[in-house]
Amino acid sequence: MTSISLDTVRPAGTNPDLAETQQSEEQPATKHIQGWALASLTIAFMSICFVLAIDNTILATAIPQITSDFQSLNDIGWYGSSYLIAQMALLPTCGRLYAFFNIKWVYCLSLAIFEIGSVISAVAPNSMALIIGRSVSGLGAAGLAMISPMVLGVYNIGSAIGPLLGGSITDNKALSWRFIFWINLPFGSVGLVLVWFTLKKPPPAVKGGIPWIQKLHQLDFPGAILLLGATSCLNLALQWGGVVYPWSNAKVFGCLIGFGLLLITFVSLQYRDKESSTIPLRIFRSRTVSASCGFMMLVQVAIVLHSYYWPIYFQSVRNTSARDSGISLLPLIVSNSLGTLCAGTMVSRYGHYVPFMWTGPLILAAGGGLYQMIRADSPRGHWIGFQILSGLGYGICSQMPILAVQVVLSKSDIPTGLVMVMFFQMLGGALAPSVGQNLFTDALLRNLRKIQGIDGTVVVAAGARGFREIVPPELLNAVVDSFNSALRHVFWVALAAPALAWVLSWVMEWRQLNNSKKQAVQTPT
Repeated sequence: MTSISLDTVRPAGTNPDLAETQQSEEQPATKHIQGWALASLTIAFMSICFVLAIDNTILATAIPQITSDFQSLNDIGWYGSSYLIAQMALLPTCGRLYAFFNIKWVYCLSLAIFEIGSVISAVAPNSMALIIGRSVSGLGAAGLAMISPMVLGVYNIGSAIGPLLGGSITDNKALSWRFIFWINLPFGSVGLVLVWFTLKKPPPAVKGGIPWIQKLHQLDFPGAILLLGATSCLNLALQWGGVVYPWSNAKVFGCLIGFGLLLITFVSLQYRDKESSTIPLRIFRSRTVSASCGFMMLVQVAIVLHSYYWPIYFQSVRNTSARDSGISLLPLIVSNSLGTLCAGTMVSRYGHYVPFMWTGPLILAAGGGLYQMIRADSPRGHWIGFQILSGLGYGICSQMPILAVQVVLSKSDIPTGLVMVMFFQMLGGALAPSVGQNLFTDALLRNLRKIQGIDGTVVVAAGARGFREIVPPELLNAVVDSFNSALRHVFWVALAAPALAWVLSWVMEWRQLNNSKKQAVQTPT
């Protein structure tokens, strides 16, 4: 049986001088977990990874029904972005928590916070409570993301079945959409119990008697709070501007000013704190690292828009059930996994990753552009084929930035580089729902104003599925066309974002994986 190695490594963002000093004082032997303990931990991590995977995709097919129940079509963006904003802001800090504190305690606490957020979401009486619950889950997920990707196959399976599972649960009147959050509890509980009783006090990555004051300073909580505030202000401005309030409104303008001030303060602190900062700015001196982060953010914007707004098309425009919309989304998810597998195989054989960053965004952009041909009665082959293009394009290119930073950075900087790529990936995922929601709602309201006898605000308040119950039958086709036309505005962004990523791909250095790294290439999440 194989074993899990608990090596002492320097986590991302840790002061390298401090880490090297402490590790030079103590060089513990590498510990291996075998036998029953290994089996227990494997089951635990698989359970937790499965929960994280389905949690990322299960919500998409339930959102139309949630908007109808809560009359909250304007909040679609927050259901996805609140989770990712919290996860993104706390991700670098969690790396340091693992560095300075007991790994077992940090991991179990993160899992407990994630589960508490799931309970809040499950019992949410209104849209705001659901958003708060998703934010709490995101805080916990930031700590779980540091370890769980070791079982990538389970993650891929969970991601694939998430939309279908979410749709089936939503359509089941005995369960309702709330069960998609309750389902996290048994898997998470199994993982928590097994980790707690199996993992025997593993040491933190940085050894030695570091004073608590110095540990707290290394965690950089002010940086995490500033980052959380800045991204929240930006998301509020993107969701309010031109839809809830005019762009000139004091609330929107205030959010934009707040975003700018918080961002400037955050960057200033990063520059001042150097290696102790949440985001070491020196890492971006490498053009490959900078381009990889921007590339990952842009392709993530596109795939998140596809994941969230295709179900809106299926349920609002084609009037399918939540379960059927989950089935209809499978071409996007399966082709994504196939693209990732094929690209990983080719890179592991030939060592070149940049060509995939040239081709992937173009295929992904084609999928977004072709949506402009979609109508309410479009043949099945159209929306299946367009999703396959989008999924393949994303799968082909999305893991290449992760490989690129490992090639160009020194061994000590690789953890920081990987966290930065993950950070910008989450940033793209957090911004995408807000941008999409602004464009969708603004276009929908403009379209509805052109239909005599229709109150656009009432239709929007009814939700993505509930509008059919209040619209007169003779006006229903016109309203459905308004929904479809509004969705086209969203998919223009799904075209533009990967096109910009393609431009960034030409900034990448032409490098090749060495033999050892070729062998290390796996099928990622």
